[in-house]
Amino acid sequence: MDWWPKEEEIWRMFEQTAQQTEEFLDQLGLGLDKATIELEEVLDLALAPVVTVFLDLDQSLTEWTQPLAQRINPWLDQQPVCMGCSHYHGQMYGDTFFVCAMHPYGAQMQSCPDWEA
Repeated sequence: MDWWPKEEEIWRMFEQTAQQTEEFLDQLGLGLDKATIELEEVLDLALAPVVTVFLDLDQSLTEWTQPLAQRINPWLDQQPVCMGCSHYHGQMYGDTFFVCAMHPYGAQMQSCPDWEA
């Protein structure tokens, strides 16, 4: 069996193959990292205007519906005395719900002396 390689030649071929495989995988990893970075940059550039438009639209909708929300929210906030009052604020500040300047925690009676349409 002269054609069969000797044991040390087989081990040398395995070592070369392992080294080449390791180099290939290192290069592949670097290429994937570079492609990922480039893809993130492209997506950031492409999606940034869309996100900005949606955020602006959300802010605009909040501003446009604020007068309506101030009239309807007393129903939702369990402040029936405040329903339809022009002084109603109805916003959260941290964990505190602010009803209006005259009665920050809501009118504690059946009718509010400061109520205005």
